[in-house]
Amino acid sequence: MPSLDAKQLKAQIKEEKFERSYFIYGEEDYLKHYYSELIASKCVTAGMEGFNLKRFDYSQGSTFDEVRAASETLPAFGGYACVVAKDYPLDSIYSSDKSAFESFLKELPDSTVIIFLQDTVNVDAKRNSKYKSVIAQFQKYGAAICFDRLDVTSLAKIIMSGAAKRGCNIDRETAAYLIETSGNDLTVLQNETDKLCNFKNGGMITKSDIDEVCVKSLEANVFDLSRAVMKNDGKRAFSILHELFAEKEKPELILGTMIMAFVDMYRAKVAVSSGEKADFAAGYYNYRGREFRLRNASYDSRNISVKTLRKNLDSLNNADRKLKVRVTDEKIILEKLLVELLRSEQ
Repeated sequence: MPSLDAKQLKAQIKEEKFERSYFIYGEEDYLKHYYSELIASKCVTAGMEGFNLKRFDYSQGSTFDEVRAASETLPAFGGYACVVAKDYPLDSIYSSDKSAFESFLKELPDSTVIIFLQDTVNVDAKRNSKYKSVIAQFQKYGAAICFDRLDVTSLAKIIMSGAAKRGCNIDRETAAYLIETSGNDLTVLQNETDKLCNFKNGGMITKSDIDEVCVKSLEANVFDLSRAVMKNDGKRAFSILHELFAEKEKPELILGTMIMAFVDMYRAKVAVSSGEKADFAAGYYNYRGREFRLRNASYDSRNISVKTLRKNLDSLNNADRKLKVRVTDEKIILEKLLVELLRSEQ
């Protein structure tokens, strides 16, 4: 079977027509866990979880042989036997004995549903040919489902629906602002929506509510810092940087996010200078669900030349090299970088 999307998987679960094996992976943790648990809860007879639901975690020392043995166990008192196996290195398991792995998937009992959940394991089929082969095996004998980050439109709909269920209202523009503020991780956004609804206790959620209640992501804070640099507002830029230090954010993460912000501005600026739309680069780089970054970057860099942005990127690259070799205190490296960036805007 080809790779499933969320809609097809929902229909499968509703009709209780389960595959014998599922390979669930991707960047969106909330959806990976939600659907893994939904499959498990629906395929195992209620009250029989102690007999028919087995969980294994590679990080806790469970072996693949244990998973294989559990998958061969018949369910007690009917229904399905479900096995949830988390974070197994299926690329190396497959490559060590391809024939055995294919036989394992092919010969699973009809009464077994096995879910391989890649929770912390990064699966990049484009760069890892072994995982590409693993996915092909699941497509042949079961199903592979990739849950990537949702786009802003989809996330905004979830936020709006979640707020409505909690007795509050939030419009699309404000929901998008929440995403920009807190990031596009669905688990974080669900938590922030809960906080906002508890804070408002009914009524319309506004941007000022988000500013007052919600925690800004590192990305949002660093993008604010970059905007301050673009406006040549040194006081604001250093204030944000020192707040990040106080919050014990790692200097390498701060710098990495700064580089990302300036790369966004450079890509958007070059696109607009060439007569294209600001989000033109989204078709060539991984901006799925985050296209707004390029549009914001275009606005932030509207008064800055491509030449200046190139100079900024050189400064960021030099700071990155210094951080990696730790030639001096990491905080001093970032403070000197900020001075250099501010001077370039004058």
